[in-house]
Amino acid sequence: MAIKYEFDKCSDDRIHQGDIFRKVPFFESYFEKNGAFEVSILEFPYAIVLSQECDLEQNCKERASFTDKNFETVKHDKFLVSLLCAPLYNAEHLFSGEHLSYLKIQADKKSTDQKKFIKSNRESRYHYLELDGNIEIVPSVIDFKHYFSISLPLLENNISNRICSIRPIFRESISQRFTNYLSRIGLPEKIAI
Repeated sequence: MAIKYEFDKCSDDRIHQGDIFRKVPFFESYFEKNGAFEVSILEFPYAIVLSQECDLEQNCKERASFTDKNFETVKHDKFLVSLLCAPLYNAEHLFSGEHLSYLKIQADKKSTDQKKFIKSNRESRYHYLELDGNIEIVPSVIDFKHYFSISLPLLENNISNRICSIRPIFRESISQRFTNYLSRIGLPEKIAI
């Protein structure tokens, strides 16, 4: 049985770990061609902030401690350049292999057993997320292979797109599973002897 994740509606203007935003842009590529600058931007319907809460808090405090007059004399080592985020995929779309169709990518359809493992968060690559309460987000899945960085000012300037923030104990679970997945040891398919 899937856990219902508790959340809070945020009233402050600071970005938090576990914040869920709508309409999150990902700058896929950019290049100059014949003197024109071209940018390809994907927009994820929903994404969750994975950056650590302590880093976000220290960044906010340090940024608040300086003015234009003392900018040169104050340390800046807690400033964040970007945040780590991951898209939220509609669970049913992921199960059917359709979650990347907007990229013209067909993924594998999940079997009944695979769905059960994903829904119970026993599949290390995925994190199933179902929010408790009245919120616009359908049951979703975070695919830990799909993460990206985004500019902090971009999210701050679009704070009105924040839907909610996952409560601390639940966001810690997501963070631990994400770091565990990233720290796995990759083994080659064939080992040369």
